[in-house]
Amino acid sequence: MSDQKTPLVAPTPADAVASAAATSSIGASSVDYSAPPPYPVSAVPASFPANTVYDPLIDLDAYVDATYPRRSGILFSKVPSGPLKPAYLPANADGSKTFFYCVTVGLKVGIVTDASIAAEYTNGVSSAFKKKCHSHSAALKYFNEDLANGKVRIGKYRKSSRDRLVWCVIV
Repeated sequence: MSDQKTPLVAPTPADAVASAAATSSIGASSVDYSAPPPYPVSAVPASFPANTVYDPLIDLDAYVDATYPRRSGILFSKVPSGPLKPAYLPANADGSKTFFYCVTVGLKVGIVTDASIAAEYTNGVSSAFKKKCHSHSAALKYFNEDLANGKVRIGKYRKSSRDRLVWCVIV
């Protein structure tokens, strides 16, 4: 036997999620929270609003209502002064997976669930950036990190050559 001590290893995020799922009173212990959403209906707490996107990685007390000024689900024409908080966002009516689009550089910035809205505020903007996230918590983390690092900004629309009307004369 050696007298060497085994170094402590920090748990990985997957271990933390598995541990939380096993000890959580939210749903059955057989629910795999590491799997991509949507989660089984049995995993959604009864107090969570119907027809909204549920993310078990966000504490239920962290959600804010529609009157809170800095929340996900809207785009801002000015860079927010502080981190965004999660809001109840509508799930897709057809039951398909809901994606989150994090716009950090565009005509407006924020987190939305509609790809066409994200594209509307990034197309034609110089150095525009949007990221597609698979979960609400990932989108919030990404946006808030970029906000803290000063990477979130309002861009300016730049006309491209394809926006100009071109007249062709055929002889």
